[in-house]
Amino acid sequence: MSEVEQQSEQPESGEKTAAAEGYLYALDKQEAIALRQWWRRLVMDQSELKRYTKQWPYPRGVRAALRRCDAIESVMLTEAFRHLWQALESRAWSEAANEGSSKRTQRLEVWSVIAAVVCELRAETFDAPLGKRLGEKRPNTVDTPRMSDLRFQQLLDCHTPEELIRRFRRALKLADGTGVSVVRLADMVALWEREQRGQYRAKAPQRFAFVMSDAYFQARALKTAAGD
Repeated sequence: MSEVEQQSEQPESGEKTAAAEGYLYALDKQEAIALRQWWRRLVMDQSELKRYTKQWPYPRGVRAALRRCDAIESVMLTEAFRHLWQALESRAWSEAANEGSSKRTQRLEVWSVIAAVVCELRAETFDAPLGKRLGEKRPNTVDTPRMSDLRFQQLLDCHTPEELIRRFRRALKLADGTGVSVVRLADMVALWEREQRGQYRAKAPQRFAFVMSDAYFQARALKTAAGD
């Protein structure tokens, strides 16, 4: 076991607890906290990370290997995903240890998609949804959003995990890899995955397409109002 892995399994005393957004659609608070702690170690250097924890950042190659993956099977085999999965199983799902293998397989799949997407985020803004960022005005333009309405509709119409990974990564590229909450981003992936299995929220305003669209078009409206 590497020294980094030992650090991962033995949290330092005095480590700051990561905050989690107040309302989530598909993740729970423990999952959100574990995800944010993992993401920080994945993307931050030592000088930035030490503000949050005494643990070390993962080697740069760990994130690079994850970013090269475009299928959930390959994501599951990466060192980055192994660190995330260990944290989730020990912190978030200890009460679910007796659940069947099919439930565990579903979790493996959704978290592999989450890992493949959020690794593209370089810096986050707490509680900021992806839809809002995509609806903001593109720099050095008069009235052009970061993502066009057509591409945004395509983003909402993903049918497979691989398509979701590809389109969300493109969306994050248009967002410059910043200005989005890693937890909000993962929550949308998890919500999409639930709906793919037919598990829709009872209220339409709490479903994937509406939540994403609401944030996007609110940002578009603010941009338009600011230009008037």
